[in-house]
Amino acid sequence: MSRHYITKIIHKPYPYLFYFKRNLIIALVLGMLIYIINVLAVDESYVNANFVFSKPLLCILAGLMTFFSILLVLEVIPRVFFKPDLKENWTIGKECLLIVSLLFVITIFNNTLSLVISKEPSDNIILHFLNSSLYVVLLGIVPAFLLVWINYTILLKENLKKVSLYNEQLESRITFTKSEVSDIISIRTSNKNEVLELDIGSFLFAKSEGNYIDVFTKTSGKVHCKPYRLTIQKLEEELNSYAFIISTHRSYVINIRNINTTSGNARNYRISFEGVPHEVPVSRNKFQAFKDAFTIKKV
Repeated sequence: MSRHYITKIIHKPYPYLFYFKRNLIIALVLGMLIYIINVLAVDESYVNANFVFSKPLLCILAGLMTFFSILLVLEVIPRVFFKPDLKENWTIGKECLLIVSLLFVITIFNNTLSLVISKEPSDNIILHFLNSSLYVVLLGIVPAFLLVWINYTILLKENLKKVSLYNEQLESRITFTKSEVSDIISIRTSNKNEVLELDIGSFLFAKSEGNYIDVFTKTSGKVHCKPYRLTIQKLEEELNSYAFIISTHRSYVINIRNINTTSGNARNYRISFEGVPHEVPVSRNKFQAFKDAFTIKKV
């Protein structure tokens, strides 16, 4: 397998699937698994000879160490250090790295427990840590990568089916209920004496650029883009009377009546407008609203 091919695989998009309930279930299941393995595999006479605690208590502590180390890696660290952009741009490589880090932390926690309750601590503590950590990581990285790849393949197939469904709906040109609000609205921007005169029929989408937004419209077959000193949140508020204008991402507001095509992958969906070179993302937490726009707001 060439280096280029491996690099291509690890940079493939992958959904960030970790949330509290899921993390808690993973921690409980693996904690119980470690407890059961220790109960079945560890010899009681060995425990009595080498540790200050009994075998039942040692097994419980091993399970608890695993439980807390999983919550640390999957719940605490992402909440503190993972920004939304990192989760939105999650990849196979990052998923594998997170799993390897989890294995490494589980090893550290359990090794620390072993050293603390040992009757005669090892003279080479650092070497002991390195050897056991390397062993666990090497043992776990191959099945971890296979599991991630299998899950990626399953998710990709599911997403491709959904993309085909929504593309069919787009091709049928869903017609939405006409709004009683005027087709042309005036929005005062943050610049003095500047007003955004927006023709709803020609509006494609708006993209946030800090305190500015780029407004894309299409008239006479030509796409126009003009910046305005206005936040995307303010624009969304001004357009909330239009059921067919929705937010698909924290930086985008779109007119779904003017969508040309959609595409998707294991991470999210993307929208194309005719005459616009770049695509508009649909983030995971906005996808339900995007889906509802095609399945509910019909005439």
